Amino acid sequence: MNTGPYSNEKVQRFLEEQFIPHRSQCFWDAPTPVMERFGVKWTPTFFILDAEGKDHHRFVGYVPEDDLFANLGLGKGKLLFDADRLDEAIAQFRTVIDRHPKAGPTPEAVFLLGVAGYKKDHDPKALRRAYDALRANYPQSEWTRRADPYSAIPL
Repeated sequence: MNTGPYSNEKVQRFLEEQFIPHRSQCFWDAPTPVMERFGVKWTPTFFILDAEGKDHHRFVGYVPEDDLFANLGLGKGKLLFDADRLDEAIAQFRTVIDRHPKAGPTPEAVFLLGVAGYKKDHDPKALRRAYDALRANYPQSEWTRRADPYSAIPL
């Protein structure tokens, strides 16, 4: 990546330390196997894949540095969540929320923190706390609207 936040040395170092980055050429008139496999329609497209190559999170386009780090952290959390490593997922979602409170992907991390807490402890109050945090901090987010049914859960 040679443009925007992707050219930042801190970003490149983070990617190298936390992920196994792979860069692929994209040709719109002759899609590459990577483009076909993952349905790439625009660049840059980032994927968070597990060891088997399953896609757990993706985002498209150039995003500000804070959103980039939040998206990468969210992707790691979703990978852990999907693997039922709930304690680790919860810690990862909290990291995204704490480090990137104003980033675009953060409301999804708040929502998934509540879902992971519920799945871990079977306590619906985790869902309600997620709703309350979303309503207080991200009232216009689609994730707040998605969590609206949780507002009926008593604390």
